Formats: sequence, C-alpha cells, structure tokens
Amino acid sequence: MKKKLWLMAMTLLIAVGVYYFLPDTCPEAAKRTAFVFTVAALFWALEIIPHYGTSLVVVLLLIVLIGREGGVLDLDRSGYRMFLVPFSSPVIMLFFGGFALARALRKYHVDSYIADRVLSLCGDHPYRVLLGIMLLTAVLSMWTSNTATTAIMLGIIAPFVATLKEGEPFCKGLILSVPFAANIGGIGTPIGTPPNVIVLGNLAEAGIEVSFIEWMMIGVPLAVVLLGLVYIVLRFFYPLKDKETRFVLEKHEELPQGAIKVFVIFGITVTLWLTTKIHGLHESVTALIAVAMLIATGLLDRDDMKKFDWDVLVLMWGGLALGAGIQASGLATWLVDQPLMGLRGMTLIISFSVIALALSSFMSHTAAATLIIPIAMSIPTKNPIYLAIAIGLACSFAMAFPISTPPNALAFAGGKITTKDMMKPGTIISLVSLAIMLFSFKFLVNLVFGL
Repeated sequence: MKKKLWLMAMTLLIAVGVYYFLPDTCPEAAKRTAFVFTVAALFWALEIIPHYGTSLVVVLLLIVLIGREGGVLDLDRSGYRMFLVPFSSPVIMLFFGGFALARALRKYHVDSYIADRVLSLCGDHPYRVLLGIMLLTAVLSMWTSNTATTAIMLGIIAPFVATLKEGEPFCKGLILSVPFAANIGGIGTPIGTPPNVIVLGNLAEAGIEVSFIEWMMIGVPLAVVLLGLVYIVLRFFYPLKDKETRFVLEKHEELPQGAIKVFVIFGITVTLWLTTKIHGLHESVTALIAVAMLIATGLLDRDDMKKFDWDVLVLMWGGLALGAGIQASGLATWLVDQPLMGLRGMTLIISFSVIALALSSFMSHTAAATLIIPIAMSIPTKNPIYLAIAIGLACSFAMAFPISTPPNALAFAGGKITTKDMMKPGTIISLVSLAIMLFSFKFLVNLVFGL
C-alpha cells in the first residue's frame, strides 16, 4: 500500500511538472489535458490502480479541469457530455456485442466442440497438432477475446502437454503457441482485440469509415503470414526431441441444448458484419442485434451479463474520452508544431509503430493504443488511415514478456515456462512481425481502399 501511495505521489509530481514545463505558447486547456495525459500514462503503465479505475479518473479529471461550464474551453452547461458520450460510441457497442457472442460460445461449449472437431483432423503427430492448435486459436481469437480464447485452448492442450516426457522442449513450444497465436489472430477482425476497435473509433471521428470486411482484408492475410512465422520460430527454439512421440485424442464432447441456436445467431451476425455495404447497417448495430437475439431467445441471462468484461469497456471509454480531450483542448494542434511531429511519410509511421510496440511490451496494449493513436491522428497527413492502422497492429505484436498481454500472462501462470522461455521467441516474433507489417501493410491498405 505504501509503495502505491509513493508511486501515486510521484506520478502527480511528474504530471504537475509537465504542466509547468510546457511553454506559454501552449494553451491553458492543452496544458491541463497534458497533465491528465501524463497521469493516465503513468497510472496505466505502473498499474497503480486497476486500468478501468484509471479510465474513470481520466474522465473525471477531464470534466473537472476542462469540461466545466464557463471553464477554460468556455463550454455551455452540457459541455461535459463530450467526455460521457464515448461510453455509448459505436466502437464500444461493437465490442459489447463481441462479448455477448463470446459468452454464448463458451456457455454452450460451442468453442470446445469446434476445437475438438478441428484437432481431430490434425492426426496424432505433434507438429501437426501444433499447427492445428495455432490455426484454431487464431480463428477463435478473431471472434472472441484473446484472453478467453487462450484460457479455452490452454485447457484443450493440457492432455497433450501431460503426455510429453519430462524435459521435452516441444512442451514449451506447444504452450507458447497458444498465446502467440491468440495475439496474432486478434488482428484479423475489428472485434478481435481492443486496439483494433480504438483504431476504428479514432478513424471514424476523423470521418473515415472502415467496414468489417475491409479490416479483415487487411488483417487476415497479415495474420496468416505471421502465424507461419510463429510456427517456424517455435519449431526452431523448441523442436521435438523424441521423434516417436504421438498424441492420443479424447472422445468428442456432445453439444448441450441451445448450442444450435448459438451457431445460427453467430452465423447471422458474422454474415451481417461481412455484408455491411449491402444492407447499410453499421457494425455496432449488428452487434446490438446479436445481443438482442441472444437475450430474447433465453441463451443469455442476467448472470451472463455480469460475466462480461465490463472493465475493458470502461478502459476503452477512458481512452476515447482522452482522445476527445486532446482534440478539444488544442493539445493536438499544439503537438503538431513540435519537432517529432514534423516527421512525414514512412518515417512517421515507423517511429510511431516502434513506440507503440515498445510501450505495449510493458503495459496494456489497449492502454498504449488509447494513448498513442489520438496523438498520431492529430498530425495532418494525406492518408491518416496508414498511421492509425500501423499503430493499432503494432500494439498487438508485443508478446516478448508475460506482462505484455493477458494471453502471455495466462500461459506463464501455468508454471511450465519461464520469462526467458517466452522472451527468446517472443522478441524475435515481435520484431519480425513489425517489420513484415511495415513492409506489406501499405500495399494491403492501397489494395483494399484503392488509395
């Protein structure tokens, strides 16, 4: 407790120092927003309080410091609402729908059923099972949270891990394949991981709409290539020592009542997401339709709603509110004139992508995205879509340490791998993934959007 109080005090001192350090050319509202930004960055990075708690602090500070009636922004009585509205934004609703689908898949064991069927196609050879596990994990993480997918898949591979002999290097590779594939798979769809949604939210505020299928046309090809990279790296670092090892598969699990309804609703939702340009419904509306169907059919109830990751939604709210404050206060405009912000083209994209990867390696990738993307979006560029998507993807490539992502932490918590075991392949995968993305994403974006 004392340590947290000291960290809190130091954070406030640093934030106050930032406020007074900024020159007189920086508007007063911008200085106050910079104070809030510093508090948020340090609270999120140091985990002084829970991440969602920091988001609530951010919203309250923005309202008190710059959102009051007649304050530094000279807002009217309802001006504070600009910091409350983001909680009902389309991106929040999109993720809300994703949580509902994920809960239904888990509750009715649809995810385990699919996993069991897919793995039965892989045969009994460990390398084929490794590839099957990675592909299945990646596909699941495109539609459910990376953390939930990792928890499911770690349970599924437990019998395989148990059959491996003591000291078998492949055991570590098998375990690490789950969080790494979940992290990579998350980039495939807009709802795959929070940074994707944050990118879409900031682009939407800039008047740029990216549809569900347009994102997939960028994310899925990249994910496929990177999964190949993960497979090669893990086989190199943790090869199968006993070449005669074979896995014995368990019997299939029967689906409980209601699972067919979940399959149908899931199929309808995905179809609507992929055909947005035909029917005209926004992805967030489709997500709410899915929630309504799941509740109306009795598949989800009040207890299920309580199990949603509400803390993630609150965390995203804080990030979106911070972005609104950076824009409204003039901090974004002021930052544009600074030397670092004078970078252009690929130099700008590479610089911000490296910063995003570095921050995400040591703090929540969601928090990192909420901090960096609004700043990057404030820089006038010909096509801001390049910068926003590159940063969002870079945040998902951080997987070198247990603290880098919740999936990594779950795998580490099993006690069979060390930080060093994760860091060796994780660092290479992170850096090479970033390089592949920077080399190819502009081509993909141009191809999808015709730029």
